[in-house]
Amino acid sequence: MPPRIAESRRLLAISPHLDDVALSVGGIVARTVASGADVFVATVFTADAPHPAMSSPVIEELNKLWNLGPHPMASRRREDVAAVNALGARTIHGGLPDAIYRTDRDRNCLYPTRTGVFSGPSREDDIIPALNKLFAGWIADFRPDAILCPLAVGRHVDHILTSESVRTTVPGRNLNVFLYEDFPYSTGLFPPGFPDSVEAALRRTSWTVTDPQTVSVDVSAKVDAILKYDSQINELFANAAELQVILKRTMASAGAEGDFRETIWPAGT
Repeated sequence: MPPRIAESRRLLAISPHLDDVALSVGGIVARTVASGADVFVATVFTADAPHPAMSSPVIEELNKLWNLGPHPMASRRREDVAAVNALGARTIHGGLPDAIYRTDRDRNCLYPTRTGVFSGPSREDDIIPALNKLFAGWIADFRPDAILCPLAVGRHVDHILTSESVRTTVPGRNLNVFLYEDFPYSTGLFPPGFPDSVEAALRRTSWTVTDPQTVSVDVSAKVDAILKYDSQINELFANAAELQVILKRTMASAGAEGDFRETIWPAGT
């Protein structure tokens, strides 16, 4: 019988960015904490821009949407601490640079546009060794018995690289791995102009994936945590009300009214 997330007593939930775990599996995190487990929400790409004058079309666009000034990551890290605390978990920040801040040898942005961010890893992106070292260190330090990892729905370069690095780091470590459906990309509405789907991500992934598990969760706890990411709402949704409508529509169970579920996929290398 495949392992179940409910059996975990020490869970490492890996979030590429400062919001992905709460958006995708915030309900599972809250439920696992409530069961008495120790849960760490570990976010990978949390570093400030490497130099103050750094700019590109996507950096300018996101800075305007986030409305946090030219150095937004400090505020975003504080939002993350508040959200993870609301879920009852512990916060870890990896301190690696987001795709929008990574550059080539001539300090040109590797992913200068939104389209570039969703078009797969650049051959000049050398972040994988740092990712492998980070994940190996987290596993050694926190000794999880299970890991939640992105499936990489949406094709965001940071989600792709995170998932692949975890896949190459976990063999031989006696860990259960569960892939989560990256929200909001899993709705089939994002990215705008070239949306993705869970089915397409499952076809692309290098993980060996078995039948999905659905977990009944408290949607209110999830929404409360997500709303701590105040700067991110306008990037993804018209407003907080639209976020709640989309969440409840996509999480609603086919069974009893008011039953909301999140889906994860047991995976092996």
